[in-house]
Amino acid sequence: MTSHRVWPFTLGMAGLVPFFFFALLHVLGFGVSLDATNLALIGYGAAILSFLGGAHWGAEISRQQQSPNGVVLTIAMAPPLAGWTAILVYTSGHPATAYGVLTAAFLLQLLWDMTAIRSGFFPKWYLPLRILLTAGAVLSLLSAMLI
Repeated sequence: MTSHRVWPFTLGMAGLVPFFFFALLHVLGFGVSLDATNLALIGYGAAILSFLGGAHWGAEISRQQQSPNGVVLTIAMAPPLAGWTAILVYTSGHPATAYGVLTAAFLLQLLWDMTAIRSGFFPKWYLPLRILLTAGAVLSLLSAMLI
C-alpha cells in the first residue's frame, strides 16, 4: 500500500471500531441496555453518513470553485438527512426501521461513491476502501437490527 493510501485506510478501519464494538455489545449484551447500544449505533451511523455527504460537498466546491454544481451539493445533503431521519424514527420507537433507513442510506451512498469514482470525482484507490467500509457498517447495523 502506498503511503498516500495508508492514512485513509487506517482512519477508515478505525472508523469501523465503533460500529463493531456497539454491534457486539448489542448482540452479546454484557449488561448494556439495548436502548444504549441502539442509540450509539444509530447516532454513529448518522454521523458517518454526514461525513460521507460532506466529502462530496467539499470535493465539489474544491473542483468547481467558481460555480459548484447545485445538483451535487443538493444530493450531498441526502446522507445527513437520512441519518437524521433514522434518529427521529428511532426516538419514535421504531429501532428496526431506523436500522433499515441507515442500511439503505449506506448502500445508496456506496452506489453514488462508485459512480463518482468511475467518473474521476474521487481516486480509483478509494473504491475498495469504500466497499470494505460500507460492508462493515452495514453488517454491524444489520446484526443489531436482527436482535
